[in-house]
Amino acid sequence: MRSPRTCTRTRTRTRTLTRTAVAAASLGLALAGTLSALPGRAQAAVPHAAAVESSGHGLKSFQERHGLPRTGVVDGATARALHRASDAELLRTFRTAADLGPEELANARTVIGVGKGAGIPEQGQVIALMTAMQESKFVNYLTPVDHDSLGIFQQRPSTGWGTPEQITDVPTSSKSFYGVAPFGSNPGLIQIDGWQTMPPGDVCQAVQVSAFPDRYAQWEQFARDLLAQEGPSVPPIP
Repeated sequence: MRSPRTCTRTRTRTRTLTRTAVAAASLGLALAGTLSALPGRAQAAVPHAAAVESSGHGLKSFQERHGLPRTGVVDGATARALHRASDAELLRTFRTAADLGPEELANARTVIGVGKGAGIPEQGQVIALMTAMQESKFVNYLTPVDHDSLGIFQQRPSTGWGTPEQITDVPTSSKSFYGVAPFGSNPGLIQIDGWQTMPPGDVCQAVQVSAFPDRYAQWEQFARDLLAQEGPSVPPIP
């Protein structure tokens, strides 16, 4: 038989463990609530597991040609090489969605999801995909590579596209491009008069005001194929 002192210690330990378990459960719930409330990246679309497994083919070939580790994932060195590459090499590298890295494919799906959430027609989603493909290959640049351009659309804080934090948040920058963000001083897609009937490359340029206006059109077929492949499985992002 245990002594009264032993029983007291046992009850004390039991109460302590119970309080610890309750506290841990409460902390878990609090963290879950915090994560679910996070804006932007918490709502980003992600590629299917099968897509992740089969992605990065073109990227691996690009890395091999440039003497980089053949990972199929964009690191800093790969991002810099992509930024310097010629149009001819990039067109040879990226022919289908499977040539994008997994993170870049997720960013493309986010662009589609935001378009769906805003009620943007498929033509507008194609234009957004063309633009991001030309500007960044869907690499979310967190530091400037040209002047102060950032993110997948290479938007500039100094020209009214938002703060660096807004521009490098893919759902938020996508809303800015579409013209549905509640901030910014630049016209987005839906503010371009007659965009539905304009050549898609011209619409890209009307939004971006690029020094190379003719380069967007080369990605139209890629964007259409990407939307056809990924679009049906992407949920709307509000």
